[in-house]
Amino acid sequence: MNEATEPGKVRLKRSLGLVVLTLYGIGIIVGAGIYVLVGQVAGVAGTAAPLSFLLAGLLAAPTGLSYAELVARHPEAAGQAAYVHSAFNIQFVSRAIGFAVATVGILAAASVARGCAAYLTDLVPAIPIPAGSAMLVILFTLVACLGALQSVTTAAVMTVIELGGLAYVIAAGLYQPVEFTQVAFEFQPMAIAGGAFIAMFAFLGFETIVNMAEETHQPGITMPRAILLALTVTTILYVVVAYIATQVIPMDVLANSPTPLMDVVASSPIGNATLFGIIAVTATANGVLIEILMVSRMLYGMADRGWLPHQLAHVWPRTQAPVRTTLITGGILLALVVSFDIRALAASTSNVLLVIFIGTNLALMRLHHTQPRDDIMIRAPRWVPALGVAGSAGLLAAQLFS
Repeated sequence: MNEATEPGKVRLKRSLGLVVLTLYGIGIIVGAGIYVLVGQVAGVAGTAAPLSFLLAGLLAAPTGLSYAELVARHPEAAGQAAYVHSAFNIQFVSRAIGFAVATVGILAAASVARGCAAYLTDLVPAIPIPAGSAMLVILFTLVACLGALQSVTTAAVMTVIELGGLAYVIAAGLYQPVEFTQVAFEFQPMAIAGGAFIAMFAFLGFETIVNMAEETHQPGITMPRAILLALTVTTILYVVVAYIATQVIPMDVLANSPTPLMDVVASSPIGNATLFGIIAVTATANGVLIEILMVSRMLYGMADRGWLPHQLAHVWPRTQAPVRTTLITGGILLALVVSFDIRALAASTSNVLLVIFIGTNLALMRLHHTQPRDDIMIRAPRWVPALGVAGSAGLLAAQLFS
């Protein structure tokens, strides 16, 4: 960071604690994943979709542990780019990782915005999906220009609503008086692996937590705990909700539904489509807000290190938020959301995400050899980043060569 060369520079404000950060992580993971992608995973894995979500969670766990140690080592807004730079000291590679992370966040936000707009269109048919997506991006870009505490607290409140919505889905799924014959369960490892590749998009979120490090109290302690808690909670939720969905919705309907959890609720006597539609809009919209926050911090952190024009490292004194990078992020999103399909966006995002995971795990493997640390709260065993590389590379290969 350039703090030493700019002693009078306004910095980001430390205002976030464990509870709000954990909800922040859960919010983006749950909103991006289960509310939008459960049908797509079922389309590949069939009734084994819960196993795909479980496999994706297990494959994400080693990388989550790697991120937990790396953020304790380097609590910076630049996140993954800073970790790779510390390990390899190659500025071009570090910049490439930073841009890749920003690209993942932007693509994820665009695809989630379109998924959210699909729920919004169900509630208000007069609003087409492109227009609904644009409205969401504009609204949450403005919210993200507020201070971190205000914007992240907004995301945390929306996360509580998301979790209430999933509890509603589970209750509706358990109360289904209509019986039907579901497709028989088949254990097909390649289909489960293919479903896990799509499900990896559903775990986007734990890595975004690290980019809020400069706005967190005691980041070396709080950040690792928030990452691991968010991953654990969401993996359990995904498996349970995916199981419910595959048991109560015919597979041909589930696999082709843009609003799969709405179908679960609508099929139950206790279901209220309007109420759940409002919850689903809130849940998916939360992902848009959190991704905007993450991308703006990554761009700010890169500028703060001198990897982007220094004007982008400006913090607005009134809110102590990086308003310039936030507005740039919102502008790019606005240009994207009117023209891309969620399936194509989700697939491309997963590819880039897996490459980032490989690079981040390789960085920790090198740091274990070159910069051993005994003064941090969490130290991943040496085999953990190696397992993270193997799991991410395996999923990437399965997708590219299937």
